[in-house]
Amino acid sequence: MFPAARKTDPITHDMLVPCGVIGPPAAGPCASGPVMIEYLPAAHVGCSVLCTGAISGGVAHPPAPPSPPGPPVLIVMGSTTVWIHGMSAARWSPAPDIGACGVFLGDPKLAATRTVWIGG
Repeated sequence: MFPAARKTDPITHDMLVPCGVIGPPAAGPCASGPVMIEYLPAAHVGCSVLCTGAISGGVAHPPAPPSPPGPPVLIVMGSTTVWIHGMSAARWSPAPDIGACGVFLGDPKLAATRTVWIGG
């Protein structure tokens, strides 16, 4: 079981330094409205990752969109058993859920504050 990821939750490359947030789906808002988790919209595969590339030792990669312009970095792996809008629900690390730039979702230091957990 891992904490459920939500839009605006932090992300990290090295599990030490936050390097951005989970953003909305690249295809636009979900047609059926948001699924809420702890008062924020739930994140799922296909949601964007707004990443600066920062790590504790410098920078892992150039910043992901919106600066510079280009294709958005997406969440590419999620839960295999929990679905949101027909896509795998995203979970915080140490779950294997990641963004396309290799970023981990969530901030492990804050996991104890979360109340919604997703398995699978």
